[in-house]
Amino acid sequence: MKINMDNAILRFFRDDIGGILITDASGSVVYEDGKTAFIQKEKTNWDSACPPAWEGQQSEVWDLLRSRDRKTFMVITSTFSEGGEQFQIHHLVDTSLYMELYRDITDYSRDLKVEKDHDGLTGLYNKGKFMELKASLFQKQNTIAIFNMDVNNLKAMNDTYGHEAGDKLIKKAAESLKRIAKRNVMPFRVGGDEFIVVAIHISRQEALQLRQDWEEGLKALNQAEDGIDCVIACGFAFGEKGYDLEALLSQADRLMYEDKQARKKAGK
Repeated sequence: MKINMDNAILRFFRDDIGGILITDASGSVVYEDGKTAFIQKEKTNWDSACPPAWEGQQSEVWDLLRSRDRKTFMVITSTFSEGGEQFQIHHLVDTSLYMELYRDITDYSRDLKVEKDHDGLTGLYNKGKFMELKASLFQKQNTIAIFNMDVNNLKAMNDTYGHEAGDKLIKKAAESLKRIAKRNVMPFRVGGDEFIVVAIHISRQEALQLRQDWEEGLKALNQAEDGIDCVIACGFAFGEKGYDLEALLSQADRLMYEDKQARKKAGK
């Protein structure tokens, strides 16, 4: 059957900026233009992207992918009747540039978030991220363990060997924390030589084991022949449902300073 293509196209798209393709009720192509000819000749997901018309269909939007060059198209599909038969008219718009732009923006946004939440030197979460979670996630857990940590002798390292050596000391401390990091165990660098580790959904015994694992990992790192002995004071506090987060943070901080003083007296 011959279709009056001029009337059919003008009826739906008076200002066409993409390709036009028309299919009959069985899905067979009855008209294509130069921009849509590839659909019958090349590999695409046309069958799944643009199913046959169904009764009452007015307008649908589909996504089409051309395998050869991975170009993407938005397909706006509407139905019309001509001579008692039902047809679909598909208006193709090349969205490849927009998809590439979207991916770039998404990647850029992700990079910005990583930069916003992470410490540049160590890659750990930063103080801003800690404060964010302190006001939300860390407030109401069934159990929570807090490790307040401070690296000993950073100033002496900087003064004696320079800031590059000091940075290596901080990185070694951070590496020891990365070794125990899990989904529910989150290390933060909250100051120059200050770190906090928060663990949630954990028992007291598991928290104590976590501390032991960290200490063993730090000992292994210190065995490296780099001339940098990393000593970290640590204070530990544990809370169960209904805990006072500020009180736990204060307790961990106080115990960390006690540990720090004890280590200094011991010449560490």
